[in-house]
Amino acid sequence: MVKIDPADAWFSKYIRLRDGECRRCGSPVQFNASGDPVSHQMSHFQGRRKEATRFDPENGDTMCGGCHMYLTANPYEHVEWQVDAKGKSVVDQIVVRSKGYKKKDRKMEALIWKQAYADLKKEKSLDNT
Repeated sequence: MVKIDPADAWFSKYIRLRDGECRRCGSPVQFNASGDPVSHQMSHFQGRRKEATRFDPENGDTMCGGCHMYLTANPYEHVEWQVDAKGKSVVDQIVVRSKGYKKKDRKMEALIWKQAYADLKKEKSLDNT
């Protein structure tokens, strides 16, 4: 199992706030009083072990627990769903990027995604006013 660290937590919050719902079934993400997502999961198409795409927003989708488990257990259907949702060209690009090298720098990734989350949260709150 791959360890979840603060960079993963910020990236997950960013993706769940960005999507706002399960990208497969459409069930809405629940938010607390501060506007932070408290339900659903961030699903990687190319797994977290692939450092080059671990923090790639195109590689991440919000999923409810049921859809995440289903697609994880059915990899061929996961690929088909990704192609239907994003297009073959984008999926092919994600796969190619996942095979590349990226130096692991979790402190920097945590800073990047914490700021990206704050910016997106601010943007979404301005959209709602």
